Amino acid sequence: MELLKTTILPTDDKRLAVDMFRQLIFDRPAVLIVVRGKDTEAETFVQRADRLAADASDPRWVVWARRPEQVEEVVQQLKGAGNLLNEIPTSRGFSLSLSDEVRDVVTGSEPVPDLVRVLKAFAKAEASL
Repeated sequence: MELLKTTILPTDDKRLAVDMFRQLIFDRPAVLIVVRGKDTEAETFVQRADRLAADASDPRWVVWARRPEQVEEVVQQLKGAGNLLNEIPTSRGFSLSLSDEVRDVVTGSEPVPDLVRVLKAFAKAEASL
């Protein structure tokens, strides 16, 4: 699996995972899809999102939190409309705008996102551009 625009957070160093996640969200101008989990379905989601993240100059980026509980403290600091933030703990992942706001959540009850669903998540995050 070759990933070009995905940052995989470490699973063996919580502090490093938190620092990397915080930097990707708050210090780097990017539209993010955050994928949660380490099973094969999460890997498929990551591969599809990475493919749609485009070239290096595009603001789209993917973060893979294989141990999402490690970065929960950062997730709790995010902004989001309505119930979106409440859906994150049981979700497959979510998208963030350039202003670090949760714009879409791929719920745990949804099937593994296909390319169209991933594109919609990116589009919702980019709606503020």
